[in-house]
Amino acid sequence: MLRIIFLFLLIVTVLAVVPNTFAQTSLSTIDAQIQQARTQGLQFLNSQDDRAKKAAKKNLDDAEKALKEEIKRAPGCDKCHELLVATYFYQTYFGFSRNYDECLKLAEQATKQFPANGRIAYFQGYAYYNVSLFAEANKAFKRALPSVDPQTAAQITQILQASQQQFLTNWNRQANYYQTKESRIEVAQGFQMVTAFQVTPEWEMQLGGQGFAALTANAPKVVDAEIQTYLQNLTTRLLSKSPGSPFNYQITLVNSPEVNAVTPPGHIIVYTGLLAFADNEAQLAGVLAHELAHNYGHHSARAVIKNYHMQSIANAALRAINPQNATAQIFASLGANIGLNLFARAYSRFEEKEADQYGAHLMFNAGYSPLDASSFFLKMSKASGKQPPRFLSTHPPLMDRADYLADYLESFPADGREFRVDSEEFKKIKARLTPSQPQQRVPGRGVLPPQ
Repeated sequence: MLRIIFLFLLIVTVLAVVPNTFAQTSLSTIDAQIQQARTQGLQFLNSQDDRAKKAAKKNLDDAEKALKEEIKRAPGCDKCHELLVATYFYQTYFGFSRNYDECLKLAEQATKQFPANGRIAYFQGYAYYNVSLFAEANKAFKRALPSVDPQTAAQITQILQASQQQFLTNWNRQANYYQTKESRIEVAQGFQMVTAFQVTPEWEMQLGGQGFAALTANAPKVVDAEIQTYLQNLTTRLLSKSPGSPFNYQITLVNSPEVNAVTPPGHIIVYTGLLAFADNEAQLAGVLAHELAHNYGHHSARAVIKNYHMQSIANAALRAINPQNATAQIFASLGANIGLNLFARAYSRFEEKEADQYGAHLMFNAGYSPLDASSFFLKMSKASGKQPPRFLSTHPPLMDRADYLADYLESFPADGREFRVDSEEFKKIKARLTPSQPQQRVPGRGVLPPQ
């Protein structure tokens, strides 16, 4: 009887172990197959050997099929997901797939399911790097580093440095805005499309001038040479470290307790309430950087062009036989959209996100920590209670911004550099603008003079 029980337990144990053994053997075979495909793919790229190309493609296709079946059988197999991410990566790299979408989609899901698998994040980082999404590449590489072997870690460190350099220098996606189709309006002339209107720096300055006039028409302006010089120097510091803004900015100080700043192209409007509310120069720099970033993104000009295309009068311009007449109609329609509404409008979530990201780079390049911008918005949120100030009322919810901005800031290098936080000039100006505290009431009738 004991012998029968022993044999039964032995059979159960073997049956339990055999599938895992088969799975491990199968995965080792697939891994070798993928590595062989990698070698064949490189041979194809170097020599254009068609046989190597076909062999590489077949190996990767076979590996993909086998891995999908294994994942269906064992969804918790992290090695299966790792190898499938690698397969998708190589399929795209060698030109067998159109883009890295499948690789990134699976990697995104797999890194959440298997956070300890650094190889998944490794291929994810390279895929992001290859499509020039350097912020995402930096985060993926950093996730991969703690859990890979020393040789792979050395490779990651090298590519991470290159990715961070790209991230820090190629962040302005609108740097060539004036050369893009988004910056112009085209109309039909015969059998071809011709440019009837083109956004230029001069036109944006005109746009900003009209917006400035509308925003400050009834505003109590303050003439204070010391504060204006300080704000001009701070603006120069922000802009000189991040070339790309085509405007010279005129500083206007408005006497108002409102915590706000607005920057139509060519103008910076700062409310005294902002200077009094900010704890330090870095927080003030964060607000100005965010507002200036809207101009780096050409958000006002892009909004005008987009609005034009949405107007029914566009059809009249397109039907015009005389291109000069069409141009006149276009300018008339654009002129109707300029003014207070354009600059007082709530920016879209995309525009705000882009301005937050661009503003973070403006701060970082000028020597300020982007984290100080977050601390300022957090302070505003706490101080506002149920009634947010105007600056926050035209922006997305704070927690949404905090989440995506904190995520974006992970892509900046943590190299121990020192950031500028405050200055004596700011402290002096803040002391002048901050209301003095009321004298403390004490028992007695009236005010007791000092001895």
